[in-house]
Amino acid sequence: MKKLLLVSAIIVQACVTFAQDRCVNDSTVREIQFPLTEKDTETVFYYFNNEWIAGACLDMVSADSIQKMEVKNDEYGNRAVFLTVSPETVAGIKAKMKKLFINLDPRCEFPGGNGKLKEWIDANLQVPEGYKGSERVIVDFTVHPDGSISDATIRRPSKNEAANQEALRLVNALPNFRVKYFTPRKSDLHYCIPITFREPGAIFIRG
Repeated sequence: MKKLLLVSAIIVQACVTFAQDRCVNDSTVREIQFPLTEKDTETVFYYFNNEWIAGACLDMVSADSIQKMEVKNDEYGNRAVFLTVSPETVAGIKAKMKKLFINLDPRCEFPGGNGKLKEWIDANLQVPEGYKGSERVIVDFTVHPDGSISDATIRRPSKNEAANQEALRLVNALPNFRVKYFTPRKSDLHYCIPITFREPGAIFIRG
């Protein structure tokens, strides 16, 4: 039975593509770097006796301590691994995780990263006819768990109302962002981008 559990654990780790959040030892700080990858969108959440413990993973328990293991969606629709272990094992995992720093802030980005976002803005921005000068309009918006965007509002407006309307049009036309969560429960994220307007044909030199 123990050998069967061990083989099952190996199969889950090797074959279930979403098991990428590897646990870290006491001296390590886990950092999630951008840009996100395809693998980053397949986070698995581990539940120990039906309790999610931030940062805990399969490697933190021995095969001998696993009484039952099940791969299924959790109540939030995430792909998850449910492990049945002893209360003492759960207590040990919690004690270990208290010694670690784990960044649980959700992350989101334009597909391909900030460089691609700038390229997309440059390609799609329509400077209003007769626009003069150079300035930045900052737009706030909401990114939903599925990556869709809504609620675009101007944080720093232009004196040119046509530029404000163009900034809102541009943000509302953005493709879905890529989102990664580090907790099972997902919520809306708030994001902002600066949009630079320049007079067509003008050359601006910073002093």
